[in-house]
Amino acid sequence: MKYTQYIFVIFLIILSTNKISFARGKIVDYFLNNPNAWNDTKRITHSTPTKVVIEDGLEGLVFNLTYLTEGDEVALIFLETKEVKKLKYEGFCDAGDKLLPGRNRIVSVITKNYGKRTIFHYKFILQRNINDVPVKTYNDGDAVLESKYDGSMPVEDDSNLSGIKLCEIEIR
Repeated sequence: MKYTQYIFVIFLIILSTNKISFARGKIVDYFLNNPNAWNDTKRITHSTPTKVVIEDGLEGLVFNLTYLTEGDEVALIFLETKEVKKLKYEGFCDAGDKLLPGRNRIVSVITKNYGKRTIFHYKFILQRNINDVPVKTYNDGDAVLESKYDGSMPVEDDSNLSGIKLCEIEIR
């Protein structure tokens, strides 16, 4: 009887862990599998995506994650190519192989929040690197994707708590 209780407790822990992992990936899957996700998100969050035009191709194009709250994980979801890049640390995400000529829609979202759900910050700069050295920064050096929630703002919709931000990049 004693061993049955231990097995039952272990079984519950395994099930709860799988549900947590599933919930974290669920928002990414929503954007990848729902063709209306982009428009619905714009409508719900009352936001306009950051728009950037790039005229000199895709070579060396990177998203530079310059700030991320310690312990968090953020995902970049490239809707046209159906690719996802998750980042746990500040650094570069190569965009040249995840973007296509024409209009590209990118969503960023917190997929793992370490500690307090009401405190997070991430910031992506779009730049062109040659030999890992920045040679050009787009959007006047401002972040193309940035979400900051310090717990002091009222929660008007779930996007405040999930860190969802939208960006459109046109490659000419």
